[in-house]
Amino acid sequence: MRNIVRKLGHIQMTFLITLSAILAAEILAYFIPYVFSFPYLFPSDLIITFLVTAILTPFLSWHLLKLLFFVDELEQEMNYLATYDSMTKLLSRQAFFKHSLALHENAKLTKDTYCVCIIDIDNFKYINDTYGHSGGDKVLIHFGTLLSKLYDSNYIVGRIGGEEFSIVSNLDITTKHNEMQKIHDTLATSTCTYKNTEIAYTVSIGIFENTMPESITFDEALSHADNALYEAKNTGKNKSVIFNNFNLHTDLPKKASNLRSRKK
Repeated sequence: MRNIVRKLGHIQMTFLITLSAILAAEILAYFIPYVFSFPYLFPSDLIITFLVTAILTPFLSWHLLKLLFFVDELEQEMNYLATYDSMTKLLSRQAFFKHSLALHENAKLTKDTYCVCIIDIDNFKYINDTYGHSGGDKVLIHFGTLLSKLYDSNYIVGRIGGEEFSIVSNLDITTKHNEMQKIHDTLATSTCTYKNTEIAYTVSIGIFENTMPESITFDEALSHADNALYEAKNTGKNKSVIFNNFNLHTDLPKKASNLRSRKK
């Protein structure tokens, strides 16, 4: 019903309500005297009923619809703000987890695998200290735009923290690793322009393939990707690392935190 109202618009809805009100008023004006044995004066009663309804209904319905459309626009705006990050226009933290958990539950049913990637902008504190927080915001916007161009709606792409992003998709680990390399390659030839200054930056990426969604929860998958991210950070940055218990330092899992409980 709401979609029909949106499609018709303010003017057409006012006309439709007025027409419906006139028709209903005329029917009632005829049948009420008939039921209660009141005199029905034709055509005077018909004309009076038509004029009163035709004058009052558009006036009342126009203002009522104006309020309804305002509330609807406000609700749509609130839904958008709850779904998308205001700065990068990617999925918000809340929406990212909602979509990712739905993908995980579907993978449990279909026995499919999926990959989780966590991306962190390298040396972001240095960027903020050098160019100010407005410069850091510009880098976040630049990276968000880059991810939007590289990945379509088949990917769940969100900003999950200050300079942390995540991508979830139904891809095998080899394909996913190659796709993450696209990010490194793009950043190698792309810079963020801020106040006539070119800011070059890199990212570190942790990747985990959940081949057993029925036994490994999404939070655990995310934590494994987080561990791989720490490995990338501690071994030079500007790289992608695939989670592997044998190539991670033994103390890294203790450092990696559950991103669902990590502060924004």
